[in-house]
Formats: sequence, C-alpha cells, structure tokens
Amino acid sequence: MTIAKVLAAVAFALVAVLSSESAQATVLTFAANYEFSGATAPAGSPPWFTVEFDDNNVAGSVIFTLTATNLTGAENVLSLYLNVDPALYGALPLSFSGLTKTGTFDTPTIAQAVDGYKADGDGFYDLLLSFSAGGNVNKTFTQGDVLDYTISGPGLVATSFNFLSTPAGGHGPFYLASHIQNTGGGEQSGWVTDAPEPATGTLLWLGFSGLIGARFLRRRRRRALHGRPRTGDPCRQCQFT
Repeated sequence: MTIAKVLAAVAFALVAVLSSESAQATVLTFAANYEFSGATAPAGSPPWFTVEFDDNNVAGSVIFTLTATNLTGAENVLSLYLNVDPALYGALPLSFSGLTKTGTFDTPTIAQAVDGYKADGDGFYDLLLSFSAGGNVNKTFTQGDVLDYTISGPGLVATSFNFLSTPAGGHGPFYLASHIQNTGGGEQSGWVTDAPEPATGTLLWLGFSGLIGARFLRRRRRRALHGRPRTGDPCRQCQFT
C-alpha cells in the first residue's frame, strides 16, 4: 500500500471517530491517567479511575458515575474536585440524589461553591467530594468501588462539567483533580487528573496535511527522475502534466 493510500485511510478513520464522538455527545468521560504534582502516582497502569456524566440526551439531570478501575493495595481516592459551567453558578448547589454504591466505602460528603475548593498544586474548583481517609479499606473508596448519583439542576447536561479549573499558580488548569492516598507502598500520595488526548480535529488536520505532503513529494520525485515536461506535454512514464 502506498503512503498516500495509508494516509487516506487514516484520514477516513479520523472522520469516522469524529462522527462517532458527535453521535455520543450526551456522555462525558474523564480518565484519571496523569499524576501532575510530582509526587507518587498509583502503582497500576492508568487510568486509575474514571468519571462519567450521562444526561441521556435530556437536559435537567445527569447520571454521575465514579469507578475505581486500577488502584492497587490500599490505594484510595481521598477527594475529587470538579467544575461546572459558569452559566450554572446561580443554580448552585446542585441536587445530588439516587445514591447507589458498589463496595463498602463510606458515602462521601459533597461541598459546592463557586471556586470554593483549591486542589494542591492546581487551581480552584466548584465541587468537592470528600471520602474517608486511609486506614480501614472497608471504608475507603478503592479498587473495584463504584459510586453513582443523579445530579439535577436547571439546564444541566453532561457537558456542563466540561470546564477547566480557575488558575491559581502551579499546574493546570484541569477538568478535574483528585488526591490519591497510600501510593508508593502505602506511605505516600499523589494528585491525579485527566490528561486529554490530542483533539480529534487536530489529528484529522494532520492526516490530511500528510496526504497532501506525500502527493507533493511523489510528484517531485517523478520530475527529478524524468525531467519536468513542457506545459501540455504529458510524461509517458509518470502520466502527469
């Protein structure tokens, strides 16, 4: 397969991905995959947990799901910081109801205030979920645990949580931040967030740029081998004008 065909296939695949993302825009997912503070990351492969918001394509309520996907040993989520759309600041506090849990962990406390909570080494957030500290693994939010809430508010949709923290020096801004305890064999901790993949639109642009570049180089190579034909006089070997 030629380079041009490979790049064309990549561009086509990226278009398909972009279309798929648009079709599934009612679900917003964050994956905690990056330790940003320079401390000790969890031992397992990221993501260590995921956060999902699903509005079922109806404004007014969102299903929130927090899932510990790859914590190890006694590692546990101590806190989770989230942001909301500034257009909804007047609707705070949002309603959290319909609690369901998989696991024996204690139910977290939930605090809400505009830029009311600062993550260590990052900026300010609007929502803070605080879990039990390490010491008793039956009470902490650890590997395999799942937390679900229905969050309600006027005009609330999944993308209402797709907003960055207010900068306050240090790292960030980020869409979320979380403090993970008992990393490094149980004696340390780390601050994690979702490090986003390159935007699909950027990848699509790169794919098409590569396709154009490959075609240009191919034409130059042919001209170097056979000489540039006169205008209107096709090259019999290369079949170009």
